[in-house]
Amino acid sequence: MRKVLAIAPYHFLPARSGGHRYIEGWYNALAKHTQLTVISTADNTIANDCPYRVLPLLSNSIFRYSDFTLRATIRDLIQRNQYDLLIWEHPYFAWLANLVKKDTTIPFLLRTHNIEYQRFKSLHKVWWPLLKMYENWSFQIADSISFISEADKSFAISNWNVNPGRCIDIPFGINNNKIPENKTEANHEIRNRYSIPEHESILLFNGPLDYTPNREALEAIIQFVVPSLQTQQHAFKILICGGNAPKSWKFRKTIQQHPYIEAGFVADINKYVMAADLLLNPVQKGGGVKTKIIESISLGTPVLTSVTGAIGIDHNITGKYMNTIQDGAWEQWAPTIINLVHHTSFEQESLTKFFTHYNWEKIIERVLPVLPD
Repeated sequence: MRKVLAIAPYHFLPARSGGHRYIEGWYNALAKHTQLTVISTADNTIANDCPYRVLPLLSNSIFRYSDFTLRATIRDLIQRNQYDLLIWEHPYFAWLANLVKKDTTIPFLLRTHNIEYQRFKSLHKVWWPLLKMYENWSFQIADSISFISEADKSFAISNWNVNPGRCIDIPFGINNNKIPENKTEANHEIRNRYSIPEHESILLFNGPLDYTPNREALEAIIQFVVPSLQTQQHAFKILICGGNAPKSWKFRKTIQQHPYIEAGFVADINKYVMAADLLLNPVQKGGGVKTKIIESISLGTPVLTSVTGAIGIDHNITGKYMNTIQDGAWEQWAPTIINLVHHTSFEQESLTKFFTHYNWEKIIERVLPVLPD
């Protein structure tokens, strides 16, 4: 069995975000076919049934990204265990990946989650040009690069002259291969938990509020969408999951009142998604694939999203489950929500291609033969 060493540069267990679940799902699937060891930070909480070994060799400090002692640590680990392949999450440790490759000649896969500089540019970080140059360089030195979306791969090929033969498709994955059959039970449980009457639709907003794009998206719901829904006399609740709203946030008290239900961080997020009539994703910036959309569709809950929020997700395989509105067209949200909740039927059979593309077992079947030797 192939021996693989992966480096996840930050806390990801237990998974609390889409990015965490992307790493966790990939490692769980990969560990079924390889002997996997993961280097990560010391603040991970490892479950007893974790199918791979986790070594807490990275500090929790931001200075870990410039820790030159890691070169010898990883080199010695490779020499003792004779790994066949290295996998690095994100380009941040590309400098170290390059040095370790020189020391060991072991090929490495750079696994991207998005084009990082684009995300930070959209967040108006002044240092994004430096990250762009560094990220471009990291793509040039990697033996293979994986992409979460076709759009990211096309960008790398067209703009940074990356050879298509070095590109691997690893989309965000889900574990189920069909819509769960217990959606009705989940709906009843969440309605009972929060005393939501049957005649009120459940509109779900899911995302940590300490991330600015998520917080601004919820602000748009509060300022534009909810008032419009109320004027049309639509009965609803906005169920908010994710937590971590800053204490100084001006809408902190607002979301603690009707028609909002602030659930905070919830461990059983799938149950909340299945219970919802519609997932709202009005993000206007931040970049990258919004994994919450993929998860929601896989659980049989339709999505209403901005065009920016739908970046990287193939409309051709989502059927009627993903519906988009142009960024900033807030006047369209309320009538579209009412239409989707009351009038649109969603067909499970239209998702065959969706599950083939996004199921982890299907992804691993496609990826294993093309990993670098």
